[in-house]
Amino acid sequence: MNESGLDDLRLARQARQDPSAARAILDRLMPRIRHAVFMLVGGDQEAEDLTHVCLLEILENLGGFRGTGPLEAWAGQLTFRVVMRHMKRRRRGERTVALVPEETGVSPSNPERDAERGNTRERLAQHMKKLPIERRTTLVLRLVLEHSVAEVAELTGVPVNTARDRIRVGLRELRQSMAHDPAFKGMLSEGRDE
Repeated sequence: MNESGLDDLRLARQARQDPSAARAILDRLMPRIRHAVFMLVGGDQEAEDLTHVCLLEILENLGGFRGTGPLEAWAGQLTFRVVMRHMKRRRRGERTVALVPEETGVSPSNPERDAERGNTRERLAQHMKKLPIERRTTLVLRLVLEHSVAEVAELTGVPVNTARDRIRVGLRELRQSMAHDPAFKGMLSEGRDE
């Protein structure tokens, strides 16, 4: 175990008794977890609620963190499982929620920039929702939660080549969808890695 893993393990143990340590973990993980959930389920109140469910699940399961890897990776795997359970229930018809644009937290320091970021994020989430769930999931695991292709394969229960193919095809489909959106046209033409 490296020094970073040891520090994470100490913090996780401390967070079970110390609210300030728990708050430090939540502050550290929240942006990444929120972004992952947002990309998986869309930018609405459902994503915000599900983010909080994930964070609570993380706090409740800190005793299971062993420090063998980064806290972020462990939390990302837990988030993935919570979101997948939620999406299975939703697909079974237990809950249907329409996509409603998320109200972004506009900072008084630069409301135009924050509004633009929120709009871009909402549009990206709309493009992500067009992808089949298998491809959307692999892209979020790989690009947002930064898992290796092997970890993505393990988490989704598919062979490595299948995970790699879902990522490749998902990126291509996402680019094609975004190419028709004026907000992303300039970004896509600047750098293509295919």
